[in-house]
Amino acid sequence: MNNLLDKIMQSKRYQFLVFFALLVFLSLLMMYFYQPLCPGQDFFFHYRRLQALMDGLKDSPWLIYLDYSAIDGYGYLTKAFYPDFILIPFALVGNLTDAAFAYQFMIFTMTILCGVFTYITVNTIYKSSYAAAIAALLYTFAAYRLLDIYHRAAIGEALSFTFVPIVFLGLYHIIKGDYKKWYALAIGFSLMIFTHLISSVLMFVTILIFLGIYYKSLLREPKRIKYLVLAGVATLIVTAYYIFPMMEQMFSNTFYYESRGLMSKAQDSALGLHWIIWGMFVGIIIPEQALIPGVGLLLTFGIILRLFVYEKSKELRSLDIAVIVGFIYIIACLPIFPWSVFPFSLLNFIQLPWRLLEFSCFFFAVAGGYYLSRILKTNKRFLAGGIMIVAGVALVLVNDAQSYKNYRCGRPVTQSADISNDYHLGGLEYIPDRVPSLEFLHQRGDSVKSNYAGMQISDFKRSGRVTAFNLNATNGEALELPLIYYKGYTASLDGKAIPVSESDNGLVQLSGNQSGRVEVYYEGTITQRISLCITVLSILSLCIFIFLQKRRENEAR
Repeated sequence: MNNLLDKIMQSKRYQFLVFFALLVFLSLLMMYFYQPLCPGQDFFFHYRRLQALMDGLKDSPWLIYLDYSAIDGYGYLTKAFYPDFILIPFALVGNLTDAAFAYQFMIFTMTILCGVFTYITVNTIYKSSYAAAIAALLYTFAAYRLLDIYHRAAIGEALSFTFVPIVFLGLYHIIKGDYKKWYALAIGFSLMIFTHLISSVLMFVTILIFLGIYYKSLLREPKRIKYLVLAGVATLIVTAYYIFPMMEQMFSNTFYYESRGLMSKAQDSALGLHWIIWGMFVGIIIPEQALIPGVGLLLTFGIILRLFVYEKSKELRSLDIAVIVGFIYIIACLPIFPWSVFPFSLLNFIQLPWRLLEFSCFFFAVAGGYYLSRILKTNKRFLAGGIMIVAGVALVLVNDAQSYKNYRCGRPVTQSADISNDYHLGGLEYIPDRVPSLEFLHQRGDSVKSNYAGMQISDFKRSGRVTAFNLNATNGEALELPLIYYKGYTASLDGKAIPVSESDNGLVQLSGNQSGRVEVYYEGTITQRISLCITVLSILSLCIFIFLQKRRENEAR
């Protein structure tokens, strides 16, 4: 036994293999315990996003699509406002299998990647594979991440957990490490943006905080600032596929999220002190409350270990700073935090202040893993500590999964979308402001309307992305179609393009019509096509750059 432990502890390869085996085991355990799949708060919204992307991949190689079946066929352009890039490989899997399998496969895959990326980051920065393994398990199976995946089904935010470690690895290289690896920051932050915009904004704020703390390192070596700027520019170029089409739609129209007061403010969702305290200890018992945001007992226990670490080092100091930032983020969840006061009011749009717990979880997990590695001195104690962590994670999974089943399995994931549940479109934030209401669309029905009584419509059909009908007209009256207007719609009359505009009701309007066969579909915009090309070319260029740099480094050795 001792020989085996010695062999493992002396080999970085074996250490990673043991960690990876535990990560896969716990991930499979998670998938098993959380069966059957039940709809969390935002499940239907994100599940519908995945299904729309699956359909879009079949129709358009340019990834130009909208949710054609949404709102009884009126259509909904979630894609322009909510990034879908990370979902693409899983949508491809879904087209080979089905949406339910793709959704579960996505959760499993991103859980594995979350653990691996955390391990690599911590091992690189703190040079301890044991600390890296413990930190990765604590972070990957943190109570708040489980809440995001299952109870809230906030898949955008949940998937963003996977890329937080990459961002911090890149930030480390910019501040203290090899600044020529600036691309790690660009890659990590690009993936964050491609996953969840609000988490990306909070990540940006967190980066500013750490740059402010470690500003002396940047001033001592101004080159680091140059590479920081380079990482920022590269991020903007790589994320062109999402950023520029989103801005194009935002500037082209006014939407519900701007005019209808749909977006709650951060101070409205603050947590009381008793919920903050409860959240720091969730995971070990099954609560009577359906949703308690918090870092959980394992992470709280991890930072308490600091009391038993008596040495001093720059590594411990950096972790102490991170833990303090993590605690400040927890305090920001309280009603006493001045979210309505400048500059914090600029972040009021994040809606839920406890989104910051994502970063508290990361800081506490890394700190807990490193603290434990400094306390344990022998291989047998390392083994015992690892067993306790794995057992603790398994206990959290069992208890939280039972809570999930108690509160989330009251309705099937196959529930149909209709007006009673807002067509599974969340807050309907991305409907143009001119659309009077969802009820208006429901009552209006599937009809083409005109002010001219003599106009005749026949053979009306919807087929995928195309809406078509025969038109008998003589006076060129405008037609209002049962399609919500977004920039990018195109129409033809007997194969010839005709003007498309937005009606007073926020729907697609055709003008200058004559008799013939009309076809309308969402073709997208030039900006969308160019942005996709920019993203693809920039990713290829970045990959080539990294490959050449690695080859030069190997040759130099």
